[in-house]
Amino acid sequence: MADTLHFRGINYDTGTNYMPGWHSRQDWSTEGMRTDIAVIRDQLHCNAVTLFGSQLPHLAECAEYAADAGLALWLQPRLIDVHAETALDHLTQVADLAQALHDRGADVRLNVGCELSIFAPGIIPGRTYQHRATALGVIWPLLPLFNVLLNRRLRTAVARARDHFTGEITYGAGSWESVDWSPFDHVGVNLYRDKSNAATYGAALAGLHRHRKPVLITEFGCCSYPGADRQGGAGDAIIDWSDPTRPRVKGDHPRDESVQQRYLAELLDSFVEHDVTGAFVFEFSEPTYPRSPDPVHDIDVASFGVLAADPTTAVGDRPYALVPKAAFHEIARRFSAA
Repeated sequence: MADTLHFRGINYDTGTNYMPGWHSRQDWSTEGMRTDIAVIRDQLHCNAVTLFGSQLPHLAECAEYAADAGLALWLQPRLIDVHAETALDHLTQVADLAQALHDRGADVRLNVGCELSIFAPGIIPGRTYQHRATALGVIWPLLPLFNVLLNRRLRTAVARARDHFTGEITYGAGSWESVDWSPFDHVGVNLYRDKSNAATYGAALAGLHRHRKPVLITEFGCCSYPGADRQGGAGDAIIDWSDPTRPRVKGDHPRDESVQQRYLAELLDSFVEHDVTGAFVFEFSEPTYPRSPDPVHDIDVASFGVLAADPTTAVGDRPYALVPKAAFHEIARRFSAA
């Protein structure tokens, strides 16, 4: 058994189109991105990063800078609610980017997508990814059929990717997805621990080795309020977005950063125990979930970011400062020791 993870990483969003006409990095700047990559390498002590997003220019700019910084890269296109051909064309462009970086000596690999049964139309019924996520909870008995459709989509994606990229390939599978891993070089799973799987989480990790390929936990994370550890990947559901200009925390959810800190520490221990090759914290920051002194509007408590966006202070060309949370220091300590 290895005594550490080979890939000690974090997810970094370069701008994802979760809503039409909008993406999650409206504040994108070269200066800010370069500062973030330096923090990932020099303060968090990561040796790897997953760069994901829908904005190809951002992804390319960030990938080139992170490669020059010496980080191992996993590039992941993340298009939301777009049809298969559009997604394949985008994947082709990302694969070409990865190959160009590979040709110049970068340590780069490709992740062909994230939880496509939800984020891509045509597998689970539903007009948007929110509708499909809701539908899955209702028509769960049809999951075997959805997995057949998913694997058909993945085989096409891998074939296209291999036409354009000669390096290693994985996928960021949802825990409900049953993926045929035979075309991939690594098993990749977004494995959040919550109240439904806490008792079997270790067994789930052990089971990933049945595919006889290196195992990556492509996402894992937690929010920062009491009980968030029992919600896992659904921890952000406590936010009321009915007024997008003034989102609110639903109910009483005071800030408790020790919840996120402890959760990440426990899972990192589990990954080493179960011979996981690499793990990528979700995620670096979510500026669309800003911190506030008013608990009703402190929606950062429902962010998976290990840095909080503080809009009371502008830094450089950003209208906020990024403030490390307790989990940030936990990751830094562990990755530095490794």
